[in-house]
Amino acid sequence: MKSRSIIAVQEWPHESRRAAELVIKAFGEPNEVSATELTWHHAVPWKRVVATEWFESHNFPVPHVDCIECVIDYAVPPEKMSELAHFDGSIRVDRTAGEVSVRCRSIASNTLKLNLVHDIVTGKRTAQEARDYHVKEVLDATRGEPTPYRKHLRIPPQGDTKDPGEQVLTEEELRTMADSDVSLIAPLALARQSAPRHP
Repeated sequence: MKSRSIIAVQEWPHESRRAAELVIKAFGEPNEVSATELTWHHAVPWKRVVATEWFESHNFPVPHVDCIECVIDYAVPPEKMSELAHFDGSIRVDRTAGEVSVRCRSIASNTLKLNLVHDIVTGKRTAQEARDYHVKEVLDATRGEPTPYRKHLRIPPQGDTKDPGEQVLTEEELRTMADSDVSLIAPLALARQSAPRHP
């Protein structure tokens, strides 16, 4: 009997269906299954892996589609964000949640890109040097040469990566706002007791 996830991806386009099937093979059944997404939580070494029916065409370093997202807890200094954007357009930084993710065609490709993100953030490589190395590993993979950055995540685990920002209004100012606009009362209360977005 076919699993829920295999049934779910049967109607997906070939590109995203094949990619999702490889993730299922690697991590087993996902924690969440919908018609358009499969999600694995705590699929070591990842905080979250998401396979989607929809995909984006991406030409660097070779034409492919982005449909597999890998997420880790990772703090990126604001001054490094433009460098990461120069390195690759599929890198996403969520400073508030303390997460970095990348969408590509496979777990190996995401591993390569996130290892290079770490190199950029720690100053080991510039964005251009990371792009050059990315191309080298992609070519080495086709030649049967070693590809250490594709093999495993080389990033030490980080704790307390969330950055909730700085409150700039005083509590008195917030109360005044709530008193003058009743629609603000519930959002202010909810903000103080908001639950994490993801497990």
